[in-house]
Amino acid sequence: MNDSIRSGDRPMLDYNLELRGEASLYEYVYQQIRDDIVAGRIAAGEHLPSKRAFASHLGISVITIENAYSQLLAEGYICSMPRRGYYACELPDAPVLALAAGDIDRDAVPVGPSAHDAMGQAERFDALSPSALEAARLWQSALRATLTSEDEREIFSPAPAQGTARLRCAIAHHLRGTRGMNVDPNNIVIGAGAQLLDTMLVQLLGADKVYTVENPGYLRLTRIYQAMGCKVRHIPLDDEGVDLSALQKSGTDVLHLMPSHQYPTGLVTSIARRYALLSWAAERPGRYLIEDDFDCEFRLAGKPIPALASIDAAQSVIYTNTFSKSLSSALRLAYMVLPDELMERFRRNLGFYASSVSSVDQVALARLLESGDYERHVNRVRVRAREARDDLAALVRKAFSAGEVSIEHADAGLYCTVALAEGKAGESFAKALADARISYVNIADCLWTGDRASTKNAPSRVLIQYDDLSPQSLIVLQEQLQ
Repeated sequence: MNDSIRSGDRPMLDYNLELRGEASLYEYVYQQIRDDIVAGRIAAGEHLPSKRAFASHLGISVITIENAYSQLLAEGYICSMPRRGYYACELPDAPVLALAAGDIDRDAVPVGPSAHDAMGQAERFDALSPSALEAARLWQSALRATLTSEDEREIFSPAPAQGTARLRCAIAHHLRGTRGMNVDPNNIVIGAGAQLLDTMLVQLLGADKVYTVENPGYLRLTRIYQAMGCKVRHIPLDDEGVDLSALQKSGTDVLHLMPSHQYPTGLVTSIARRYALLSWAAERPGRYLIEDDFDCEFRLAGKPIPALASIDAAQSVIYTNTFSKSLSSALRLAYMVLPDELMERFRRNLGFYASSVSSVDQVALARLLESGDYERHVNRVRVRAREARDDLAALVRKAFSAGEVSIEHADAGLYCTVALAEGKAGESFAKALADARISYVNIADCLWTGDRASTKNAPSRVLIQYDDLSPQSLIVLQEQLQ
């Protein structure tokens, strides 16, 4: 930041917009304020300029400043106080890397853990959603092109334990464009689904460690770790993410979390809590954070939330993601990015494994990434999700004008949470969803309570997946609510 000037009693930030390069105006303003907060040039608690005054000073539109502030607010760099404006948040000391200054290319399916499978039980077979149908056709086309045009020696030779170099390079490029991560392709491991990679991580880190998952969370994770003989803890969430005080008392060695879009709550971990988690991991050798980034590409407003791994200077974050969520869970295509020390351990201790994904599938996926077809598919899914979100929000506002039913975290990914007030309104909405055959997950059913996780009470919060909201189902839902 250049030396700030003051307008009245408020600081006026001064940025040279000619230095923004190819970044949009709002992205550049967001990046500059973000970097100034991280560097301490904007102090914790400092009052940011009003949107109108700031826009006038820079000679840009108010909507540009609104977009920049909204992104900073979503990531937790600033907070909003009613009738007082925006203030910089305090960031704990932590071993962090500077975030990438360049653009994150937004335009570079069942959601996350299946909304129909909170308990990890067998899933039903329904008609495919529009996004799933499109993904199936895209994959069929990619397979045909791979089999007819690629070198037979490449597609029919056994892949290395880590996966093919071509796919790993394509993923590294993809992560740079979408997540702001500078990843060495040699640190990427391809696997047949996230569950397989989770079990490999236990083999890599040790079953004698204490593994901790979020609560409420994806219950299958608990069952996987328990099946591997691990001690498992469950940590509650607060408004900023994993409860830090509970984590510090838990004896955790490895924390598995979803910081960019938590399942099932939709919560986004604030930047201050991310710093604190990185500090926690760096306090003791052998502590790791497993970042599960399952639907990161589908944030519906603003820029994607940067990955926790993108600011990890101590190499304590293991980044995991899956293409099964954006293409199809039937494809079993996932990957992880290991810190240097763990990558050497993988080669030494687990390098004997054969690759669990066929070379044909790996080359087909690499082609989708290289050609931009995958990126275009993601954009189309995102557009449909926005339309479904807007239709659901309009319906809820019309049917429950008093706010008895409200939508939370609507922009964070491919699903939202809906808060239901106690009484008739909440019960009528839940019944209307069932009558309209719109699937939902009662978030209370995602709480771990021992051998069984369930509740007999009426839901107070439910998860709704946007892909389940067809125009026809929304029409039926509206009729049920009238």
